[in-house]
Amino acid sequence: MIGPLIVIAVALVVVLWLLWRPRRPVRWLTIDVNGVQRRYFLCTSDPSARHQPVLFCFHGGLARVDMLVRSSGIAEVGLRNGYAVIFPEAKDGWIDSRPERGGSTRDLDFVDALLDALIASELIDASRMFALGISNGGMFLYRMAGERPMRFAGIATALANLPIVEKSAGAGAPIPITMIFGRQDRIQPWEGGQLARSAKLGLGVGGEVVSAEATLRSWLKRNRAEGTTRRRRMVSAGRPIDIEDYPAAPDGAPTRYVTVGNWGHRWPCWGDNVSMTSDDFNAANLLIEFFSGLTLPDKKPAAFSAAAEGSVRA
Repeated sequence: MIGPLIVIAVALVVVLWLLWRPRRPVRWLTIDVNGVQRRYFLCTSDPSARHQPVLFCFHGGLARVDMLVRSSGIAEVGLRNGYAVIFPEAKDGWIDSRPERGGSTRDLDFVDALLDALIASELIDASRMFALGISNGGMFLYRMAGERPMRFAGIATALANLPIVEKSAGAGAPIPITMIFGRQDRIQPWEGGQLARSAKLGLGVGGEVVSAEATLRSWLKRNRAEGTTRRRRMVSAGRPIDIEDYPAAPDGAPTRYVTVGNWGHRWPCWGDNVSMTSDDFNAANLLIEFFSGLTLPDKKPAAFSAAAEGSVRA
């Protein structure tokens, strides 16, 4: 008798999960930027909704958007919290501020055109646009923060140290930021220095970065951090996760610094995004928590782009 009851219970759990889980209509869309077709992946629980908060997710240098969507859980966390989640694509990696990347503005033009087109379509809320960049994508966001400081209401970087050429980042306008680092990262070394390169593994163009702690200090200066730092520690699956929140002066911006112990150059997530027990973790939840309540000072950021022609196309 117990056997059939177990089967029924399992079946009920599966049915409830299928009913509860966020629907994730996803599709590749394209936009013409300076005569070049650029792609992005759109995840939304309601394609007909308007003025949704949005999380843009900039991938690492290997440009595997499909893998990031499938394995990171970022889209699921975003949808569960009412966000549309967009994964722009740069097939050759994002052109950040490292001299090794060449300095072209083509990716800045792409993001400007995409934001302007989405705002014009009223799909997204112009005052609640946020961005996450992982590895090379995070370094690209550092560049955007310097050259396009008012495009996002808040940004987050993961596994991305500040390129040494941007050591003067403290001079820019304050921007709310979360930074996530793995203590055992060997690609973006915790202590700074030369980035790992490997032609065999397809690892990037190299370059020099400052340490994780120097990256934090630069942003604390930029964001005019003041007051008492709030510290807390989580332990999940035996890994310590330290979270430091730095409040800012009235004319500054909040800063969050997250370090994951026993963790390397991978998006920090493990376990089950559904049950969320103490052995389940996804760093995306820390980002959504941080972004809560943040908005751009102006509801509609100034349009930068004259590069996009027409509307986005499926």
